[in-house]
Parts: sequence; structure tokens; C-alpha cells
Amino acid sequence: MIRALLLAAAALAVLAACATTTPQPGQSGKTGMDRVSPVRAAEVNTRLGIGYLERNELELAINKLQRALEFDPAHTPARVTLALIYEQLDRDRQAHEHLKQAIQQAPDDGGTLNTYAAFLCRQGDYQQADEYYQRALEDPFYRTPEVALANAGVCARNAGRPEEARSYLRRALEQNPEYPQALFELAQLYLEEGDALRARAFLQRYEVVAGDAPDALLLGYRIESRLGNAVQADRYFKRLEAGFPDSSQARELRQQPSNHD
Repeated sequence: MIRALLLAAAALAVLAACATTTPQPGQSGKTGMDRVSPVRAAEVNTRLGIGYLERNELELAINKLQRALEFDPAHTPARVTLALIYEQLDRDRQAHEHLKQAIQQAPDDGGTLNTYAAFLCRQGDYQQADEYYQRALEDPFYRTPEVALANAGVCARNAGRPEEARSYLRRALEQNPEYPQALFELAQLYLEEGDALRARAFLQRYEVVAGDAPDALLLGYRIESRLGNAVQADRYFKRLEAGFPDSSQARELRQQPSNHD
């Protein structure tokens, strides 16, 4: 889950800032590199770094991203992506330093502010995280405010503020009624609050736009079990077993006393 979150955040932070063709890892990347501007060279190396990151070749990704910053120390996408890799490697101090520098370089950029807020939330600094989410939402050029709103909702939920979480998540759906994260998080939140019928409704909306995923199938199993619908719960279990047999969610259900032998 952490790796998937990192890849998604890196893609949003970097691809939104770059609009040219992406070189592939393994290509030389030397076609005129010495003749292009430092900004362009930084962009090329950043994209190569993301390519390595998507293949989980983290050291190669770090090398390319550091190279990007050598060309252009103010290249925020490279700095943000490098910070996310450091966080994945449990090098939180370095991650925090790079994110703070990114904020200094782009103090009003919604995507960068959202990424920093999400980092702060994962560190347990919920109050400061919320302040940065608010700043992200103040950016009139931020193209995906539903992302910051949904992340703020997750953060509020983790901080033990379910009403605030629900408000953020519903605002995210006002921006984008099909945003999967907001639909999933609302389903989970309503189940935690004991409203399994409403949880089911949001999960069904999630499934229409996002299809099957281990977390969602496990949530569906729990919702139907709460509603006393053993047949439908078993269907969720079978979908989980068929599609994601090696997932932690499938292993969790196998360990439960069950009616799906």
C-alpha cells in the first residue's frame, strides 16, 4: 500500500509539471543533453527517475533524481519525488528536508502543498497537515482539489475527527463524483460508524469506477457480514481469492472461522 501511494503521489507531482515525451529507463538519455537547458535536462532525468521508481529500482531512481537536482536545484518535481522515495526507505529526516525545500521553491503550488500535507499526516502531525491542505485548496490553478480534500478527510479520520472527515470526503465528491479514494473512504467510515447500508452504497459506487481491489473486496466482505448477508459476503471472498490470492487481505480472511470452506 505504501508503495502504491508513493507511485501515485510521484506521478501526480511530476507528470503534472512535465509535458514532453518520457524517455525510458535503459535508454542513453544523451541525445543532445549537453546542448539543452538545465531545466530541460532536469526534466528528462526526473522522468527517467520516475520510470525506475515504477520498476522499484530505487537506487537508480535516486541517482537520476539527484542528477536532475544537479542540473536544476529548483526543479520541484524531482525534489518531491526524491522525498517520497526517502520516506519509503524510512529516511524520514531526508524526506522532510526535501519537502520543506520544495515548499520554499513552490509555496503556492497545490500539488506540492498536498504532498507535504500528506507526509505530515503520515508522521502524525495532523494539525499542521490540515493547515497545508487548506493552503493547497487556496491555489486557483490546482487541477485536482479532490485529491487534497480526500487526503484531508483521511487525515481527519486518523486524527479521530469523523465528522470533519466526512465533510472533506463529501466535498471531494462534489469536485469529482467518481473519485475512487473518496468513495472508498466514505464506505469505510460509514461501516466504522455502524451504518452498513450507507457503506454498501458508497462501495458499490466505488466498484463501478475502480473495479476490484483487495482492500475494497475485504471491505465488501465486512459490510455484507455486518448486514448478515452470508451469501454476498462469500462472493466477495471468492472474488478476493480468485483475483488476489497472495494478498494480505485474502490471507486475513482465510484465517477467520468461516462459512467459505
